[in-house]
Amino acid sequence: MSTAPPDDDAALVVLAGPTDSYRLGAFRRAAASLGASVTVVVDRPHPLDGAARHTEFAAAAPAADGTAGDVLAGLRPDAVVATDAVATVFAAAAGTAAGLRCNHPDAAAAAGDKGLQRLAARRAGVRQPEFSLVDDGDDLAPAALAVGLPAVVKPLRLTAGRGVIRVEDPLDARAVGPLVRELGGHDTVLVERFVPGGEVALEGLLDDGRLHTLAVYDKPDAPQGPTFPETMLITPSLLPATTQRRLAHDTAAVCAELGLRHGPVHAEFRIDDRGRAWFLELAARTIGGRCASMLRFHRPADGAARTLEELVLRQALGLEFGHTPADGSAGVWMIPVAHTGRLVAIEGADEVAALPGITEVALDVVVGERLEALPRGDRYPGFVFARGDDPAEVHTALAKAAATLRLVIEPER
Repeated sequence: MSTAPPDDDAALVVLAGPTDSYRLGAFRRAAASLGASVTVVVDRPHPLDGAARHTEFAAAAPAADGTAGDVLAGLRPDAVVATDAVATVFAAAAGTAAGLRCNHPDAAAAAGDKGLQRLAARRAGVRQPEFSLVDDGDDLAPAALAVGLPAVVKPLRLTAGRGVIRVEDPLDARAVGPLVRELGGHDTVLVERFVPGGEVALEGLLDDGRLHTLAVYDKPDAPQGPTFPETMLITPSLLPATTQRRLAHDTAAVCAELGLRHGPVHAEFRIDDRGRAWFLELAARTIGGRCASMLRFHRPADGAARTLEELVLRQALGLEFGHTPADGSAGVWMIPVAHTGRLVAIEGADEVAALPGITEVALDVVVGERLEALPRGDRYPGFVFARGDDPAEVHTALAKAAATLRLVIEPER
């Protein structure tokens, strides 16, 4: 890891992500804090940024290889960073074409495929649920019986719980197959045994193959199905240190098998009633949505503040990215959509903002908007953030927020 800044007057950072990404703004601010110039690549023309370049991000490496060079023609970037999962293959292809330290496009493509992740975890000897990959429209019932019921059916590439459904019996498995294939846009689906228990996530940063753990999040009240919305994330984790080391070991092992060597990683695990960690999935990106804003770090030398996005950009630019977590505890509640329909009222937002420990209520919807629940839904209406001296205090604040805030949704007929 280099400790010297680039020789150029200002480093050029290319940020790649969807036009409506929550993450672009945070990465822009981090680049500005480093004195870097920014070029943005989005998936469609941006109405407020005529200078942004745009392309259709490809999920497969060969397709991305063919477009990355054209999109960045005339630029000599010092780093190419994907702000969201959809752009990871493009960013890897662009970085590779520019001769930068980055993941190979094939590794980025593999990391975006839950089936390939399962195969990589098997090769690495990482504990994971029994699973089966079912191809070409085949009946899912035999696979569900083979892995053990209840089971979970997943599309290979979607994120944020979209298309993930728990099934209780063979008839359930057979019934959800067409929907999961439709949502995932792929004939192959993943069927795996459901692991009851809690859920945790690890935020990490790879530097030349070495994993640096940035945070471990507990997920209180983790959903048990039939769908799996994100709920609360609280850090630091209350898991034993030995279990947290196991999470890091297993994450690093899967990354190595996939060929990932650089950049952010977000990995998710189930913790069973015996305290054992079961690998679920990972992504070659930071935590999604607005959630990263709850993370705060300090520079070890002088305590200067650093954000998650700054650490990611520093690693990509070959700069020092030392960090220590901020004191206390932080958490976020991702507001779920209970059922599909039209939003007719938002109740309790002011009361939530006044609760002890709540630091922000960020609502991203307006009355009259149509909201769609999982398994089809692909966004969260908003986020509630909290800080406190310890995880229990943060959990109490977020639980009160969840009991107070109400989205009134008129169901569709």
